[in-house]
Amino acid sequence: MTPPLYDARTKKTLMREYISLFKLRIVVLLVFVAIVTAVTASRGALHPSKIIILAVAGALASAGASILNHYFDRDIDGVMDRTKNRPLPAGKVGAHFACWLGIILIGLSILISSKLNFLTSAYILSGALVYIFIYTVWLKRRSAANIVIGGTAGSCAVLAGYAAMNDNTTLAAILMALLVFLWTPPHFWAFAIVHKRSYKRAMIPMLPVTQGETRAARLILMHTVLLVQASLLLYALGYFGILYLATAVIFGLLFVAFNVKLVLEPTKKTAWGSYKLSGVYLVALFIGMLLDTLFKLA
Repeated sequence: MTPPLYDARTKKTLMREYISLFKLRIVVLLVFVAIVTAVTASRGALHPSKIIILAVAGALASAGASILNHYFDRDIDGVMDRTKNRPLPAGKVGAHFACWLGIILIGLSILISSKLNFLTSAYILSGALVYIFIYTVWLKRRSAANIVIGGTAGSCAVLAGYAAMNDNTTLAAILMALLVFLWTPPHFWAFAIVHKRSYKRAMIPMLPVTQGETRAARLILMHTVLLVQASLLLYALGYFGILYLATAVIFGLLFVAFNVKLVLEPTKKTAWGSYKLSGVYLVALFIGMLLDTLFKLA
């Protein structure tokens, strides 16, 4: 008699396989920027219950979208060394179960976010749909612009955070969302330089594959300069004060300088450093917004 598939696996190991489908680092980052945006949008009238609802709904939507990304990418994930041991291509988790789990989580997120307002739910759903269908299903395998357009998914987290507090979308919200939009390409292009061989094997037209590391490095630098300029607009227009400005300038100059180095040395090692620094930069920028807001309220 053939033993059940998971008899030899502990519950802890199996749970770890399911959790890995959530892409928790992405979930945490999106929830973080949404909460920071919500706090800055509240202008002192903090509503903990709204922030909790926003965080739960955003986390569920992001996790659900990540699971469906795994589902639609399971064939190419099996080709790349970096992803071949993921739960779906490795057969550790059933594909159809994962698909339904992703759909259910997104559905729950919309149900929960509806307790805030329609606009917040619309932004949360839009972010999930862009990531699943526009980026994963449509553009990822067809265009080097995949991550540029797909970056709007992350921007929706910012817009949802703002709408959760004010039920509207202002210029401040759009500019904060623009930061995530402009940040996404240099972040993932640097990652793609590191893993160029795997993307090429899977026939995914990431920018370093279609145009080479040198061209990709130049575009990373160009996007970084645009990103830093956009970050300074939030101070110039009076949305944040000197504490935010100091953070934006210090980390912005560091990010630009490192990507100048990437242009001069478009190697895997330098690209990996740029990738890691880009994550630090975005987190630092939003922490600067948060601290600037809290300082004004003190």
